[in-house]
Amino acid sequence: MAYFSYLDENSDITDITFHDRLRLGPLDKASQAIMRGKSEFTEAEREIMAAYVSGLNACSFCLGSHTAVAELFGIDPSLIEQLVEDVETAPIDEKLKPVFQYLKKLTLSPSKIWEQDVEKVIKVGWSEEALHQAIVVGCLFNFYNRLLDGHGVKGNKAIYKFGGNHLFKNGYGVPWFIGLIKNVIKKSKLKKLQEFEEAA
Repeated sequence: MAYFSYLDENSDITDITFHDRLRLGPLDKASQAIMRGKSEFTEAEREIMAAYVSGLNACSFCLGSHTAVAELFGIDPSLIEQLVEDVETAPIDEKLKPVFQYLKKLTLSPSKIWEQDVEKVIKVGWSEEALHQAIVVGCLFNFYNRLLDGHGVKGNKAIYKFGGNHLFKNGYGVPWFIGLIKNVIKKSKLKKLQEFEEAA
């Protein structure tokens, strides 16, 4: 149950960002650049990072939504669970493991990141720019996790599927005229959620 009067059980991240476009609107463009822009990491790998950080934070909304996106990219959803449980034993490319260990430390104990943590990532073949890109993904989702949990938005399977489909097909950008058609979008969203619930 959401904690704010303008939110309800069907709310998602857009209901928060639409409510405060002046401050939160620019995040759409930034998120698109971070998650879909040029990177040494694939879009699928960045979605795994998003779900992983959200899993570490136990943010049910972002974990559910970004696991759904990752699955549409062909990723087995159980991989996210295994990464959260133990990066070293998870069935993921060995080259990615130091990156996920870095994200774990950045999320759970950021003040304890040392130069040797950076060196471990560089040693397996990633550039400083690649690590920077991973850090930015981690920071973005630590922010989103707190934004959603702070407002009490938890979601459900239908909402995760709805959001996952949207992000997979359309990315993170939001058109400038979004506020003008907000009510139309809400009606369409509720119809889609009903379809997902019936299909479950």
